[in-house]
Amino acid sequence: MKKYLFISLIAVLSACACGKDNDNKQQPTPDPVEEFTLDSYNGHFVQALSDAYEVFEQTGALPATVNVDGLEYSKGKYILAACLLLDKIEKEPDTWQEVDIDAAPVAFGDEYRWNTFDPDVIDMQHIRYMASRMVAFAQERKQLPNYVTFPSDDQTSPGYMPQLTMVVTKHDNLMNLRAAMVVLARTFNYFVKNKGTWPEEVSAWPSTYLDATANCPIDDPVVIAARDEAIKNLPATATDRQKAEAIYEYARDAWEWENYMNTKKGAVGTIQAKGGNCCDLTHATVAMCRATGIPARYLHGQCYYSTVTGHVIPEIYVDGKWWIADPTNNDSTWGTPKWKGMETFNGRYYQLEF
Repeated sequence: MKKYLFISLIAVLSACACGKDNDNKQQPTPDPVEEFTLDSYNGHFVQALSDAYEVFEQTGALPATVNVDGLEYSKGKYILAACLLLDKIEKEPDTWQEVDIDAAPVAFGDEYRWNTFDPDVIDMQHIRYMASRMVAFAQERKQLPNYVTFPSDDQTSPGYMPQLTMVVTKHDNLMNLRAAMVVLARTFNYFVKNKGTWPEEVSAWPSTYLDATANCPIDDPVVIAARDEAIKNLPATATDRQKAEAIYEYARDAWEWENYMNTKKGAVGTIQAKGGNCCDLTHATVAMCRATGIPARYLHGQCYYSTVTGHVIPEIYVDGKWWIADPTNNDSTWGTPKWKGMETFNGRYYQLEF
């Protein structure tokens, strides 16, 4: 009898409890969120690509190889794998880790040229386009392309990007292989850190444009002394824009242009000699800006003067914008060079190789 009374009491309590929960409108238990894991060969490759970008962040260069499941893959092979993986993840979001990709070895160049891509960022639509063009080229020619062209004349093209004007110079948007490699690694780094979510866009910069490079030291005492001389009259509260303009005006006014080809002196020799050609004056200007913590890069093209002449010019990044700062002519001003345009826009470099 006690047993039946006990069971009946439990039933009553259970009924009361259920009634109370119903009164509070208990919400259904949500479906469990699927955990983001990289537990396959493809997943490990994605992690390796993300890690490659971490190396770039620390050193300014992507590693020559990556390791996936104990195997070393050269840069050409792992960049082709990035293109294949991006396509696979897009087309098979739930099953992309089930069947291993097959990235055959491909040849690739290592050029600084052909980087006329104007925007500071590139969105996923154009990253997908870039990857698809690289795969198609590699499958046909067994090598990666030196650059990818984003069409600027056919608005119906999936890779269309409006043609921009740079000092009355029109040009195609080309992204060279160096920059494309960094963009792909950067994209996968975001994908891993955000647990399988692609970015809306990533930086298109192939460098921070802050590091020392060939002929452009940033911690040499000669460079530091010249920088300090250039900005000595600025207040302690001076902005980067004020510092950049002061450095540019110092380079323009204190140094003389000399007529010779390619680099001969580098930044240090140019400062000491108080003169140099366009390459060397740009080395010195870029070095002083980078030594101040201001991004600076090399702009290269065939410029219109009285005749068309090959020319290298500094570009300096302040106030969210790149500014042309040509120190080779005293009539040039901040953002406005003496030359009237470019017949050929050869590209932008973080290091000058000639």
